[in-house]
Amino acid sequence: MKQRIQKFAIPVSIVIAVSMLAGTFMSMGRTPATSRARQAAQAEVSVAKVGSVDVSQRMLDRLVDQQVQQFAMFGMPKPPAEALDSYRLQAIEGIKSQQALVAAAQKAGLSVSDDELKKGIEDVWDKQGRASIAQQLNLDPKASDKEISAELSKQGAEVSVESLKQQLIVPEAVKIKLYNDKLTKLQADKVTLQTYKVRHILIKWDGKATTEAAAKTKAEKLLADVKATPTKFADIAKASSDDPGSKDKGGLYEWKKEELAGLVPEFKAAVEKLKVGETTPALVRHAGAKGQGYNGFHIIHLDAIDQASPEKREEAAKGEITKLVDAAAPGIKVDLLAPGLLAAKLVQDGSKDRKNPDQKLLTQALAELDKIKPEDDTTGTVLLRKATVFETLKQPEKAIAALEEAVKNNDKVETRIRVATLLVDKANKSEAIKQLAAAEKLALPEPQIWMQLSQLYTKAGDKEAATRTMLKNQEYALRQQQLMAKEQAAKSGGIKLPGAEPEKK
Repeated sequence: MKQRIQKFAIPVSIVIAVSMLAGTFMSMGRTPATSRARQAAQAEVSVAKVGSVDVSQRMLDRLVDQQVQQFAMFGMPKPPAEALDSYRLQAIEGIKSQQALVAAAQKAGLSVSDDELKKGIEDVWDKQGRASIAQQLNLDPKASDKEISAELSKQGAEVSVESLKQQLIVPEAVKIKLYNDKLTKLQADKVTLQTYKVRHILIKWDGKATTEAAAKTKAEKLLADVKATPTKFADIAKASSDDPGSKDKGGLYEWKKEELAGLVPEFKAAVEKLKVGETTPALVRHAGAKGQGYNGFHIIHLDAIDQASPEKREEAAKGEITKLVDAAAPGIKVDLLAPGLLAAKLVQDGSKDRKNPDQKLLTQALAELDKIKPEDDTTGTVLLRKATVFETLKQPEKAIAALEEAVKNNDKVETRIRVATLLVDKANKSEAIKQLAAAEKLALPEPQIWMQLSQLYTKAGDKEAATRTMLKNQEYALRQQQLMAKEQAAKSGGIKLPGAEPEKK
């Protein structure tokens, strides 16, 4: 018998953003109006167009914030500011998948009305938004809109419950969820996922040791025995069947309905004629070509047809939706409008082969970064990103120059360490040591930073500095260990801290 394993792809994830930065609504009435207007205008600038959706900076930042929060939950560090455009590209790919889902749903004849969208927004507010705002205001999570409004007024926040809904709940995200729900139901209704439990007895012939006539005689006797005592079918199969795949299981096979197509024609036709509890009234003969199953006579009994649970049907539907989304995705056009995003995409494409980077694409990325005005580079990342491109292009002198310029604008230990690393690689050890000395003055008491400093000092040949920074590393590592032990002690009732002096009595 031929069996196939059905694999389902990962479904498109639909997430509704009902989150906000702590204190945002509390500060709305206190920030100068001109500043608020400027920030709002920048946040709403369209930085990409995905299908029919204009993607704003605010939308992308919300999605990236959610991703960073997930990183934090798993103990992963926050990505540096210069890497955020790469994360924004991932968010855009997610939006593209969601637009492909909408296209697939509409192709299937589905739609979302204005009334459905309005109800969907209210559902999100009822289930998630209201409780989130209430907790930030130190109210009971079950507080009503009226109670929330009163507390906002009491705290002097110039914002209404309705405006909070508009800030927290993205209508497009709600619409996508509604399309996803409808398409899931449509696909689940199509999926039967019936499982056929079939028992059979096989008596083979090979024309040598066993002739067809002898096999038929034996099979007819077994069929008579089965008809006489139907409840003994499994016992008879165990004792007499020639099928090694089911003999020990009393002749039992379990197939999904769609898997019946993989059975030999005579067997499939016989199964489809049976009702639950019935046995084939006559022998089922199959004489296949070489490699197409056994030559033999089958006695077949249909034990049951089990219907899949709603959960399994929905899971299968998600697999089908993924296929529909994959098919629709190439038709969703993506235009990157912000130079930072376009530069990130060019770097991504140009750096796929690290040994042989695409110089043309990376040069284009540098040109896009040049388009970013200094006043728009609020995080000061353009020079850091340029340095990364220069490093990929194997132009360390230009990378060092970009990093040194970045240091003038924002002196950070990480930047100094990057410069020192490049200088060590260029064998300019004396300049590397100067950079490391400057980095020491900026370094926080984090063991990993001091370990990096020690390793670079070693490569630069300054053994004394390498020892000094390694001792700092050990000091801060011990301090971290003691802090963790102290926290554990508070939970467990007191334990001796590593390296701590015993208490004097």
